[in-house]
Order: sequence, then C-alpha cells, then structure tokens
Amino acid sequence: MFRSFFVITTGVVASMYLYCALLSPGAVFTVKDIGRILLMAFVGDLPLLLFWSRRELSKRRYFIRRIVHMAVLALLLLYFASLWDWISLDKAGEVAVFLLCVLAVYVIVMFVAVLRDKKLSDRMNRKLKERYHTR
Repeated sequence: MFRSFFVITTGVVASMYLYCALLSPGAVFTVKDIGRILLMAFVGDLPLLLFWSRRELSKRRYFIRRIVHMAVLALLLLYFASLWDWISLDKAGEVAVFLLCVLAVYVIVMFVAVLRDKKLSDRMNRKLKERYHTR
C-alpha cells in the first residue's frame, strides 16, 4: 500500500511549487509545513485501502472503486488543505487549481504503478519462460 508514498510526496512538493508559483508567489514554508507535506502524502496513500478485496475485482467494480477512491481522496486532501490554510474553500480558483494538482499527482502515481506492475509481470513471464521452455 505505501509503495507510492515517495511518488506522492514528490508529486505533492511539485504541485505545491506550481500552486504557489501561480497563486501565491510570496509563500513561505515552515518546518511544520514540511511535516504537513509528509502527512498529506500519507493521507493520500490511505484511500488505496478501498481497492482491497479478498477476490479479484471485476472491471466494473474496479471502475466504481476508482471513482469512489478519487472522490474520497479529493475530499480528504481538500479538508486538510483547508484546515492548514493552504487554500480557501470560498475561492473557486484556488480550489480548482488545488484539485488540478491533485489530479496531476494522481495520474503520475497511476502511471508509475502501471510501469512498476509491467516490470514485475515482464520479470515473472521471463522466469516462467526460462523454467518451462528451456527443457
């Protein structure tokens, strides 16, 4: 579950940089903010529990969980960003840019996960070929 923590952390830092460059160029970050960045990445990883299942998910169930996951993730991150005064929920522009940053990090994390899974499956297939086709 926490394999994506470092990708999320990097994405959060990059997103915060872009967000501040666009909307708040004079922003200053404290040690407390750095801890909050790490907590934001941890919180961003928690909703992955929604994908846990004892059985393999059908495409339909996976798609539904993906939508629920995205909504839960966005709400959690909006809550914390608002709680820490990173954004004002009254300002639609701030919320929109924040959600675009969340979406960008989400896409990057999914891309990295797909690459990691492909690499693993290629390695498994290669080992299976070596084992069963070399005789």
